[in-house]
Amino acid sequence: MKRRPTTVMLSLAIAFVLTACSAGSQEAAGDRIKKELDAALSKGWVDSNISGSVKADVEYRPQDDFAAAKNKAWKQEIGDRYYGVFQDVSDEVLNKMKKAVTDESIPGEEAEVLRKYYALSSDWDYRNSQGVEPLKPYIADIESISSMDELYAFFGDLERNPLALAPISVDVMDSYHIEQYPDINLTYIDVPKLSLQADNGQTYYDKLNAASTLEMYEAIENKVMYMLEQLGYTQKDAKNTLKNCLKWEKKVASSTVPMELEDLEEGTKTRDEAAKIAGDFPLIELLDAWGFTDAEYIVVPEFYTKRLSRLCNKRYLEKIKDYMVVNYCLNSAMYLDRTTFEKLDELSKSRSSQPMDIGQSEQQKEDSLQFEFYISRTAMLGALNKTYVENYFDDATTAELTGLTKDIIDAYNVIFAEEPWLSDEGKAACLDKLNNIGIHIAYQSFEVLDYSKAPFKSKEEGGSFLDAYYAMERYQMYHTAFLSGQKFRRDYWDPIASDGSTTMTNAFYNPATNGIYICAGICEPCSYAPDMTYEEKLAGLCAIVGHEITHGFDRDGALYDKNGLKNSWMPYKDQVAFSDLNDKVASYYSTLTPYPGSGLYNGSNLTGEATADMGGLKACLYLASKVPDFDYDLFFSSYARIWRVNIPLEAEKNYFASDPHPLAFYRINVGVQQFDEFYETYGVVEGDRMYLEPEKRIKVW
Repeated sequence: MKRRPTTVMLSLAIAFVLTACSAGSQEAAGDRIKKELDAALSKGWVDSNISGSVKADVEYRPQDDFAAAKNKAWKQEIGDRYYGVFQDVSDEVLNKMKKAVTDESIPGEEAEVLRKYYALSSDWDYRNSQGVEPLKPYIADIESISSMDELYAFFGDLERNPLALAPISVDVMDSYHIEQYPDINLTYIDVPKLSLQADNGQTYYDKLNAASTLEMYEAIENKVMYMLEQLGYTQKDAKNTLKNCLKWEKKVASSTVPMELEDLEEGTKTRDEAAKIAGDFPLIELLDAWGFTDAEYIVVPEFYTKRLSRLCNKRYLEKIKDYMVVNYCLNSAMYLDRTTFEKLDELSKSRSSQPMDIGQSEQQKEDSLQFEFYISRTAMLGALNKTYVENYFDDATTAELTGLTKDIIDAYNVIFAEEPWLSDEGKAACLDKLNNIGIHIAYQSFEVLDYSKAPFKSKEEGGSFLDAYYAMERYQMYHTAFLSGQKFRRDYWDPIASDGSTTMTNAFYNPATNGIYICAGICEPCSYAPDMTYEEKLAGLCAIVGHEITHGFDRDGALYDKNGLKNSWMPYKDQVAFSDLNDKVASYYSTLTPYPGSGLYNGSNLTGEATADMGGLKACLYLASKVPDFDYDLFFSSYARIWRVNIPLEAEKNYFASDPHPLAFYRINVGVQQFDEFYETYGVVEGDRMYLEPEKRIKVW
């Protein structure tokens, strides 16, 4: 659920529309847009996500604005304090993680290595006493390389090169497979991480005249210069090192053609075929040195792989060494002393935009650094995940959550069977996929963990945190190499993958495995607790699980079959009806504007998540209908509670512009207004602001 902050300006959108009109129609177009905005605002829903938006002296009826009415008392209590979605849940998870990394009574190899690692990462006095000294031997080793043979030997030696810096990077697809090789974890080759490269992979070597790119370049330059001077380089040598690094990186970037998922089949080669494409570059020898001896098939970007021998020859030896020096500095600085950490953090800050202040205390910032950065972005995550689940989760909870998930699936069996717009063939296809969904509750595939493969020294043994981090980078490569020799398994849940960690406050559906994953990190109040009422459980975790299952049948999920292979399985006439219903969802959201000046929603960006919200509610309401004296007020009130938010306007602007999920108060109001049970519970009638005519209701399932 990453959210990339951007800014959308209504004035620019209006200007674009007006320039597309003739002079005679500009005024009419402007009037139409104004009327649409006025109509959207006239619905009367306050954006109750925003701090201070819900007023103490204003009455909010549930019939007019359900989100504001149900969360008003809480909003007054919380004041201006920042509160994200599921904040209480994530706070409780953090408390348990802090216990997991310090409680010496917890047994097991993973718990022990986790404590040792945390003791090094959190002991700033010890880290400060070492300064940048732990990095110096690695830089000296790189500088000592004097031939291409020595360079290739360095690439493949993870003891000397723990970051596995080389002209290639390597990974394994253990949660995605293709029809040509359905039972194989494909190993794939990619370009290395470069200095002037954004998180999305885009590089900027030819755009240094752009302001944003220039700022990025200056930040890299300042950080590298600082690090190299701390390591004893003269300013002249430091500048020359960075210059050579960027020259070689630019050649790498210019040799890169992005590979899409659709290219996987054509790009999959045998080891011999891959070696032939690489020519004089020892591709297979390097992979074998890293442990990929059992990788039977390798996905190679052919255009780049053919150029490896040109990029790696004696002519570029010094530049490649400088590339490694620079990137060892950039990738290691955060694991050294506090002065280095704070200096590079300062140099990373943008001059053109200020980070949002969410009111974190110094302790909260430190906790975020330790758990979200030092652990969750390294292979130590597996040890945390296993220690957490085995000590703060139990079989009874697993059994109940499994039962509730099966109940949601059973509800969907009825929903699909009775769906009027589905053909009989379409119903059968939906039911077939539905009943092949894999259920994964909290416990990942912990049996694959083996931290003995990457030992590191404790403080008492004279170790450093940098070496502990390097050990985790080695282990990440060992683990990836291990996976390359395994068969693809739909039931495999990688305990080291940061985007699927069970300690995340999340649940998710993976279309490539046709699996629903309920993370341990979301199984806390107010989402779930064993002693919650059935109504609260349905409105909380069950609605979330229903939401994720619905993703198997949204626009993206419909592209993958019951085995997780990319294969459109829905009959064509049902696809047409399905598309029309999704368009209706998009059109409805495109009439909404959350706060004055926001502009209208781009509803087409929200259809997947909005459809999933309504699908989850429908499944839960079906289960509710089978319970005598079900408390619908408690159910709907609990649903409003789990999506409560209190954030500044600037944060809301970011979410409105970029988040594929509807804003939280829309998830409440738009979600509940689709269902008769809501109208009956609160006596909502025509004229009330929560009322939506039956023919205009937008739920897909």
